[in-house]
Order: sequence, then C-alpha cells, then structure tokens
Amino acid sequence: MWIVMTAAAHMPSSCRGNYRKIALVEVKDIKEMPFRIDSRDSRILQIIQMGNHHFGKTARCAYQRELAAAKARCDELNSQLENA
Repeated sequence: MWIVMTAAAHMPSSCRGNYRKIALVEVKDIKEMPFRIDSRDSRILQIIQMGNHHFGKTARCAYQRELAAAKARCDELNSQLENA
C-alpha cells in the first residue's frame, strides 16, 4: 500500500522561508506505519521522492499543490495494486 509522507526539508541557510519535503512511500503493512522517510526502515518497501517545496500561507503555495498531486498519484498507485 502506498501512503503520502511529509517532513521538514533541510535547506541551506541561503534559502529564506519554510520548506517541506513530500514522498510517496510503499509500506508492507498499514498497521505498522513508519515514523520517518528512510529507505533503511524495514517497514518501507519503496520511496518516491516528490521534492522540497516552499510552504506558504495559502492553498496556492507550491507545497499544497504538490501535496494534492502526490495524493492523486497515491490513489492511482493503490488502485493499480488492487486491480493487479
């Protein structure tokens, strides 16, 4: 099953503002959710990084738009798993 996970992005000090990272994560079991986005975690099968995005105050910020796209892609991947 695929889920969407977010975390704080580590950006250089020259980047002003707040940035967050978005990733699609394939987990073994939905009952045991991973705590962080880490490929070494035994509960994670696969990670698709969606990148670091500026976290603004409105729904038009890059983070909110990419989060919506990630949720749509997650639904698409999960429906492919159900059909297979």
